Amino acid sequence: MRNLSPATAITRGCAEYSSERCSSLADLVLGLAPLLARGYLRLLGLTCRFSEEGVENYRLAHGEEGKAIWVLWHNRLLGPIPLHVNKNIGVVISQSRDGEMISRVVEPFGYKALRGSSSRGGASALRGVLRHAKDGNIVAFTPDGPRGPRYTVHPGVAYAAQRTGLYVMPMGVSSSRKKVFGSWDRFQMPLPFSRIQLVYGTPLLYSEEEGIEGFCESVRRGLISANERADELLEVTSP
Repeated sequence: MRNLSPATAITRGCAEYSSERCSSLADLVLGLAPLLARGYLRLLGLTCRFSEEGVENYRLAHGEEGKAIWVLWHNRLLGPIPLHVNKNIGVVISQSRDGEMISRVVEPFGYKALRGSSSRGGASALRGVLRHAKDGNIVAFTPDGPRGPRYTVHPGVAYAAQRTGLYVMPMGVSSSRKKVFGSWDRFQMPLPFSRIQLVYGTPLLYSEEEGIEGFCESVRRGLISANERADELLEVTSP
């Protein structure tokens, strides 16, 4: 179980306990874990030095209306959170117990949880994305989440780009000091007092000529390029 998230490990361990005890333990984790994570993110915001490259890409993607679709790999999602607070960014989050914990972590920072994923509740998530974007807001995807495979792009982001007509902006994220976990995505947790580099990649527009599969590949290449650049700027390597 060492590669499972805390919530998943507890859920799978329920078979060894009565349902009442398991429910109490899971509820305890669901209450405490987000509290600890929020405190850690606030610590990162206070102690880390954030740098941004590709501001011209950011401006192009968002245009006059200030809305776009962001994409970043699941294992690097922590880095941007302290920098982009209170912008009502809609974050596509799975409907699992893990997703519930993530929602409780990000919403106090001014993010909006859009529940669903490519494997569970995808249609409801897409409806939420369309409503949130129509209201003039940014939407963010981790296109290889929630279960991978790592560094692949599921079609949800392509459908969202097709329906909204918005630019998709790949975001590269790197940190000078980090803890890398043994999870499916090799999750990266930036450490306090590190440097966090964001790279806003070339914005992409969906075209019917390219199609869903072709657009997903363009997004994948854009993410690889942006993350390689972020690592290069900090002179680090990432898994």
